[in-house]
Amino acid sequence: MESLLVQNPWLGMVLWTLIYISDYVMTIASARKYRSNPHISIEGSYELTPQFEKDVDALRPVSKRHILMLVLTNLLLIVFWLLFSLLDYRKGFAFVLGMLLLLEVGVHLRHFRTYHMLSLHEARGGLDGTLHYRRWLLFNVSAFEFFCLAMLFLLTALLTCSLFFAGGALACQSLAINHYRKYRALYSQALHTEETQDP
Repeated sequence: MESLLVQNPWLGMVLWTLIYISDYVMTIASARKYRSNPHISIEGSYELTPQFEKDVDALRPVSKRHILMLVLTNLLLIVFWLLFSLLDYRKGFAFVLGMLLLLEVGVHLRHFRTYHMLSLHEARGGLDGTLHYRRWLLFNVSAFEFFCLAMLFLLTALLTCSLFFAGGALACQSLAINHYRKYRALYSQALHTEETQDP
């Protein structure tokens, strides 16, 4: 499969387009479930990616920013495929595809888990009372989940000598570090706020 993706850039672009659109659709679907659930509240936006917060908060079925990013990333895929073709090293394109596709696999796993959890609470009364998630906690959990995925993809890359999984490991680890930094900043801010409010 990896060799097929390397030889035919259009296949990779089609897969990327489908999974990227699916990401936004699942985000809006989960956000709707969250809005209708009286037991769970989240500090700030449901969306963790800043550039999409307004669109998700408004539950827009189509996001101009999302479409723009889709176009730009597909153009980048073409550029990278041409570049690696000129260098006579098309296997390098598998690394780029792995970064995009496997990161989205991790994102989708979180969407499926969240949607399933919210559906259970809605249909079967699986949660009594209310839960309020602080924003720093969401970033902490996300960082841990993507770190675990990065280790899984790295192990797979080492066992199979796969550049595709190596790319996925790098992308997931990069996002884990990014979310961990946001967690640290928000947590420090929350502690400072609590200290200043204490009499």
